[in-house]
Formats: sequence, structure tokens, C-alpha cells
Amino acid sequence: MLKSISSIHEPDIRFRNLADASGTRPMSMADLHAMVEPVKLSDAVPEEIRREFDTARNAFVYSWFVYEFTTLAELGGYTVLELALRRRIDPAPPNTSKSPGLSRLLQTAIEKGYLDRADFEVPSPSGNGATACQLDFIPMLRNHVAHGNVHLLPQGALASLRLCQAVIDRLYPAQP
Repeated sequence: MLKSISSIHEPDIRFRNLADASGTRPMSMADLHAMVEPVKLSDAVPEEIRREFDTARNAFVYSWFVYEFTTLAELGGYTVLELALRRRIDPAPPNTSKSPGLSRLLQTAIEKGYLDRADFEVPSPSGNGATACQLDFIPMLRNHVAHGNVHLLPQGALASLRLCQAVIDRLYPAQP
């Protein structure tokens, strides 16, 4: 529902009953800002990509007013990741109608040595002691939010932004 103009500066009702990380006071917009502020791209990443990533970070902060903006923030992070992969693999602006998809771009980045799967290994969700590669989850997670699924989890959006930030920073390492 579109918020009325008189309530546009009020927090989304779903934030009203949440406490800050310490549980000692009601959550504020500043808490959302503090959560996402450290999730920034390195200066080695091209400015165009950093600017687009900041749009996703701002959507996370503005979810204070519209809770669903967490989904926009998450999708924005994946969109910027795809842009970063395209620019790293082929710096010329692509013809997006003929460009490879996210899965293929990730695979190409691995093949070219821009990404190392070992850098993104985590304990397997199965709990069997094996490991899984976070890079394998990215297309599935992106598709989940991009193809019409409701996904209202601020912490999930923040984790997705962190993962996108880590991958993008690896694509554009700082030069010595």
C-alpha cells in the first residue's frame, strides 16, 4: 500500500516493535545505517560500480520507511554484482540482450582467476562436516528475489549485500 503523504516520514510499522542489537532500546533508522555502513566497496572498485552499490545500501537504510525496500536492497546488490562481473570480464559496455547470465559470468570469473572458489567456502548447510561454496548460491538467491518471490528479511538482505561486497572486492583487488 502506498503510504499517505502525512505518514511518509514515519517508520514502517514492522520496525516499531523491534529492538536494537543490544535489546535495550527501540530500533531506529540509525541502527539500519550502522548495519550497512561498513558494507562498502573498496576504492579499487570502479566508481560507477561503487555508486550503484551505494544505491542498494541506501535502499536498505530507507527500508526504515518501507520495509519491502530490504528486498530492493538485496536485488540491487545482486544487480551490481552482475554489473561488476560484466565490467571485469569485458570492460566494454555489453549488449545485455546477448550477454551471458549471472551463473556463466561467475564461472568465467573463476576460470579467468578473478575469483577463487576456496575464498568463499563455508560449512555446508547439511551439517555433515562438508563445505559449500557461496558462489554457487548467488544465482539461486538472486533468482529468488528477482522472479516474484516475497523476501522480507532485513538480516538476509544485509548478508546478501555483504556477500556481494566480498565478491566485488575480489574482482577488483587493490593494486600494490
